[in-house]
This record gives sequence, C-alpha cells and structure tokens, in this order.
Amino acid sequence: MGMEEVARAEQSLGRQPLVLLPSLCFGAPFSLQPDGKQVFITPAGKLVCPHGELSSTISYWLASEKKARLEGLPIPPRGGSRGRSSCDCQSTEGLNVKPDASTAPPPPPASLFQFLQDTGAELTTVKGREARRIPHIPGPMFVTTLGKLCCRHGVSRASLSKRQRCSEPSSRRPACQCVLKSLPARAGIKGLQLGKCAPCKAVLQVVRSQ
Repeated sequence: MGMEEVARAEQSLGRQPLVLLPSLCFGAPFSLQPDGKQVFITPAGKLVCPHGELSSTISYWLASEKKARLEGLPIPPRGGSRGRSSCDCQSTEGLNVKPDASTAPPPPPASLFQFLQDTGAELTTVKGREARRIPHIPGPMFVTTLGKLCCRHGVSRASLSKRQRCSEPSSRRPACQCVLKSLPARAGIKGLQLGKCAPCKAVLQVVRSQ
C-alpha cells in the first residue's frame, strides 16, 4: 500500500494520516493556527509543534535564550549536545489547548519500517535485506525489515559508535566513512517496534542509549 492509498484509508475512517515529525515522534494534524503553523497530536494524546516539540520544551528553550541574551552570552543550541532540535518556534500558541473528549489520539504505526514502506521512503538493500531511509536524520540512517538501524553500507549504529570512541585503527572496524548522528533526545521511536518482525533486545538498547 502506497502513501496515497494510506491517506485514502485514513480519511475513510475519519482520521488524518500520520506524519513522522523532525523529533522522530508521530503526529496527526490537529489544528491550523492563524499564522499557518500546523499543530499535531501524537498517539499519546500530546500536542506538538510542526517539529514535534512540546509546549513545555519550547517554553524552556525560549526562557534559556532570553536569559542568555540578557547576560550577553551565546544562545544555547536547542536540544543541547545530544539530538539537536530543528525547532525554531518563538511561541507555544495552539499547544496549550486540551483536546476535547471526542478527539481520539491517532493509533501508532505497526512498526517504523512499515510506516516508511507505506509512505514511500527511500528503499535500499543492506546485506540482502530491504532497508528504508529514516527522514530527518543526517547520515543517512536506515532501518531494515528486522529493525536494525544502520548506515547505507549496513554498518550498525553500535559499530559506528564504537569506531568513534576508539582512535586506534583496526581491521575489524567499519571500512565506510559514515559518521554516527545522534537521535533526538525526545525521539518518539523509542519503544516503537522498528522492523516488520519483533526487534531484538539489543536493537532497542541501542536506540534508547542514543
């Protein structure tokens, strides 16, 4: 089923299609603000901005940025040293509304791979298995049908992380020049099944540790 078929199926059930937002959380359109900013509702029933960030998170960043300006200090990056956020929102308008009882949160996808397949994400073959590119992550980063997170050459995040921590050369380390990029600290894929098949415990630990 392609992206158009998924959208039609969702609309026939009275639901807006899911979107994978830059923070790697899933959301469905909830409301459109006067300035054109789309507010999304997550499967957990939380309202987030177009970048997938909560009102409380944006408010904290705005306060930190104001404090830095007053003290003549550099503006701190949003997201800190781990998982920089692409959010540039300057207000939390539309995020502090409580959805009414008739608004049901969208169901999460069966798996990350299935969502990427249904929405037509870039497809490649990694060591004989299909892999789909995860958007919003530089690198790029792919997920296989078994839920393995890897680069285009099939090197796992665990192997890339180990190579970056070790300065001494080794023939057992990945030969490609891919660089590990942090997942957003608030990544919504944490706890989500990654591959079509149930992911192994090791894969989930890698996701949660990044």
